[in-house]
Amino acid sequence: MRLQTMKARAVAAAVLGCLALVPVAGAQLTSSPAARPADTIDVSVQGRFEAQPDTAVLGFDIHGQDRDLKKAYAQAQQQAEQVRALLRQQGIAADEAQLGSYQVQPNIDWRTHKLIDYTVAAHVEVDLKDFAKIGPLVDAAGQAGLPAFDRVSFELKDMQKAREQAIADGYRKALAEAQQLAQLAQRRIQKLQYASVDVAEPGPIFPRPVMMARAAAAPAPTEQFTPQKITVTAQVRASFVMAP
Repeated sequence: MRLQTMKARAVAAAVLGCLALVPVAGAQLTSSPAARPADTIDVSVQGRFEAQPDTAVLGFDIHGQDRDLKKAYAQAQQQAEQVRALLRQQGIAADEAQLGSYQVQPNIDWRTHKLIDYTVAAHVEVDLKDFAKIGPLVDAAGQAGLPAFDRVSFELKDMQKAREQAIADGYRKALAEAQQLAQLAQRRIQKLQYASVDVAEPGPIFPRPVMMARAAAAPAPTEQFTPQKITVTAQVRASFVMAP
């Protein structure tokens, strides 16, 4: 009997030892108080900067469709050449346009599983720094009856300055908020202990759909586009140490 009791106690001790090594569900690991100064203020703010877009991107979707794959290619290539000719007429350099690769899509009748025809498609993007060229190009595409013209969007290609301005705005706000909290506690900020930044780069801005003139009598779009500003944000998290 005494031997069984000793074995039971040994088993219980082993179980308790294993449980001590298992973390409790939902518990969180936190750093010790000595890992950071006790008199610390943590703030998280969002910095903002509004910048004018520096690039207009005009998109042209070209495609050909025919049961004969060669004819479908020929249709798409003809539209691509129309776009190239239009750009040359408007004095737009070839390096301002990027032609994507041709994509071939066989169209199948899902009921009979037989080939209907082929679609050959590609996308052309034109980057313009001079916004005054947008109106004449859109008008010329409409007058030529070019069905490939698709959209206009505005982007901020050079993000560096906007990023810096958004971060600076975020830090100013973080410091001001920390100073206000310190003053309420009748203390003052001594130094910055830690900071992290997360910048969100915005996507392109799409204005209202561009209505192209389909007849010679139709009024041409304005030559001057004034797109809305692009907002760049920076999430700034900072820890400030208060003076003793």
